[in-house]
Amino acid sequence: MNFTCVFFGVIFIAAGILFALGKGHIHLAAWKAMPQQEKDKIRIQPLCRNIGEMMILSGVIFLLKGLWAGFENPWFVVSMILWLFIAGFDVWYITKSDRYYNK
Repeated sequence: MNFTCVFFGVIFIAAGILFALGKGHIHLAAWKAMPQQEKDKIRIQPLCRNIGEMMILSGVIFLLKGLWAGFENPWFVVSMILWLFIAGFDVWYITKSDRYYNK
């Protein structure tokens, strides 16, 4: 058992759930410093749900690495590379989609 991966897995899953429920963004310094006019342009609930899901996915990967002995190299490395591609596509989708902006 890899306790470091279990620790980070639990932290990422907890933070992801916090974001997915729409409670995580209020703790970010960038959100607190953002002018109200900018905040009004963003649909924060779907954006937080999206970010929370990505954090939970990362946490699950870390938990698998920490708890399952069969999830060693190359499976862990492949899953992290896939996560990076998914996260990159997600960032691209967030910037191009109108789903996260108020009209």
